[in-house]
Amino acid sequence: MVEQINIPRPLLVTDCSTLGVRVGVLGDGGWLAYRNHSGEVALALFEAVKEVLSQASLSLGQLAGFIFCEGPGSTLGIRINAMALRTWNSLGNKPRPVFAYKSLEAAAILVRLSEANDSAFTLFSDLRKNAWNACSGNSDGSTSTIEVVPKESLGNWKERRYFIQQRLYSPGAPPESEPLNYDLEPLGASDDFINLFQPVEQPAVYQTTTTQFKKWVPQRHR
Repeated sequence: MVEQINIPRPLLVTDCSTLGVRVGVLGDGGWLAYRNHSGEVALALFEAVKEVLSQASLSLGQLAGFIFCEGPGSTLGIRINAMALRTWNSLGNKPRPVFAYKSLEAAAILVRLSEANDSAFTLFSDLRKNAWNACSGNSDGSTSTIEVVPKESLGNWKERRYFIQQRLYSPGAPPESEPLNYDLEPLGASDDFINLFQPVEQPAVYQTTTTQFKKWVPQRHR
């Protein structure tokens, strides 16, 4: 039996995984306020948070907790988000709970809400040239684990394909895919979205690959 996670309200939701930011205040019945904000993350995040808190008539101190997108996506954007959350959470008398969700899993819910049928599909997002992060939405409503898909393996994935551009200088979408508008506003009242939230001790970046650096070995010049 899956343990039920207690999700307090109201919560500040911040998503910097793709271009711009998505920010909202989540109450018991859905969004109390929500904003999509374009521009540089370092500025747009704080502007959007200020706007939604004002719209919801709340302060940072009145929030019951924080939710953020841990990735996959823009590493810089998610790191700025994580740093901001650590700062905000240190301002109160005691730390509040922090929850994380994954961008492709939230996007899978968006696809299901926008489509009339339950046919299977694949979601792709930026990783590097000729390779993408991907997960499948299955006809039974489940979502597969996020993994790396090289171009040569595309034939093994569902032909109904969606692509989320998460970087300004994107390596490009996979063939035969259509762009997906990554907008969280339709998810405010979605139980499926709430069920994605997982508690974390500290906000951090989720990545499907680890950057490898070659160790420099000093050599004598001749």
